[in-house]
Amino acid sequence: MTRQLLSRFLIAASLCLVATASSAFPDAGLRFRDNGAAAQAKALQQRLQQLGGERGADTQATRLSGEVARMIGLLDLSRPAIPKSANVCSELLGPWYSAGPPLLDTNAAQVDARTRAARGLTIGCWNTVNSHLLANKDAIVTGMLGWIATWAAKEPIGTAKGWCTGFGAQDNWWPLRSFYPDDLINAVIAGCTARADAVLAKAAETRIQAAIAAAERTDRTLEAMVAAKWLPMPDLRIGDPALARSMKERYEAAVLPIRRQVTDEIVEKLEEAYGRKTVADKLIRTARQACNEVWSKTLFSSPDDGMRAIDASCKNMEAAFIQRACKSALDKAGIETLGGPKLMAVPRANGSLGPVDYNTVVCAAAIDGFAVTASTSWFGSPSITIGPARGGASATMKLRKVTREGGVEIWAIGDLEGRIPLTTTSDLLGCLATTLDRNDPTPVVRGLGFATGAVVTLADLMSGSSLTTFACRDAKLRWLENAS
Repeated sequence: MTRQLLSRFLIAASLCLVATASSAFPDAGLRFRDNGAAAQAKALQQRLQQLGGERGADTQATRLSGEVARMIGLLDLSRPAIPKSANVCSELLGPWYSAGPPLLDTNAAQVDARTRAARGLTIGCWNTVNSHLLANKDAIVTGMLGWIATWAAKEPIGTAKGWCTGFGAQDNWWPLRSFYPDDLINAVIAGCTARADAVLAKAAETRIQAAIAAAERTDRTLEAMVAAKWLPMPDLRIGDPALARSMKERYEAAVLPIRRQVTDEIVEKLEEAYGRKTVADKLIRTARQACNEVWSKTLFSSPDDGMRAIDASCKNMEAAFIQRACKSALDKAGIETLGGPKLMAVPRANGSLGPVDYNTVVCAAAIDGFAVTASTSWFGSPSITIGPARGGASATMKLRKVTREGGVEIWAIGDLEGRIPLTTTSDLLGCLATTLDRNDPTPVVRGLGFATGAVVTLADLMSGSSLTTFACRDAKLRWLENAS
């Protein structure tokens, strides 16, 4: 009894919150299921108004408590708004609504019959409204779910518990607990939570379908994929971790075939480019540049398989291309005319001799688009000729036999003849030993079954030279570009 009286007191004290809470928490007010019920309620209100201060009015008003209860049973609970007992009763009872402190033994004797009747009508009305709401909690839950569906269509989708415990706003329905009894709130929250997952999932389904449809409308070209960053999962604003994970799996499964289609077409075109290129083509590195260009575009735009697939394909094609270019170049290099892959040496900038492996130089030069050939003559010394594989300015260097310590016979490479961007033998051979893309050709040469030995590099030969790695690269590119 004491708890019930205290609850009534709290309801009365909370009336001051109605103005501020009404904007955040919708109130159905005195709304009925049909016009007939509304007319009956209007007539009841008029009767209570007419009682006024007549003698015996308190008794007459008390007799209308059953009619009040009947009107409460006709309230409309179909919308996402829950009638508050204080609001319903104040409108329905009019002058007979009394929200004063509970009548206790200590103050009841001081209260007149009319106030006592009004207090009884008010408390009875409160109890009836709350009982009616609890009995119709399923209708309230349905209204809440409709409200949640409306707002979830445009707001971030949180968890079912988050929506149901505060209309997507306040936790645990505060301050609604000032307006409704705990048993009603707990029952409605439980019913809403049990059914809200399906409502939120439907809202999420609308978003994921729109995202997938947008992805499917994207042009299936490399440029479009790069611009779209390979169609990553858009922000669907789903706060429920489990639901967000499920939607991401759906999206990835739908978009993966699009990514693969574009990737496969790109790889196919690159394979055609590599397949068409031979050592004597206009620029051997054209296919490699195409692959690098595609790969560099996808590097910062592809979230996963697009970049990896292209990268793996490029690396495989590059390896196969280098092998083909090296083998073709080595088959034509004329090493046998010099008596086999004998060690060669070239003067360094500091005057000492640096070792040169002919097969490795041939392979490295071929990768960058140069051709290296050796030739002999009945009337002169053997020579090596180096120039762009497609033709153009070339350099020739004569060879002479020398004996190193221990009686080892090697070929000494003399000064170069020809107008090319590299003017010394050491600079030329040092540059050719390092490819434009820094690929080490030595393992390729060995893998093809050709012998290799010590290889002079640009760093070996630059001692005392002004040539830098960048100058070497620039010289080779200018040499190739100036070729006819």
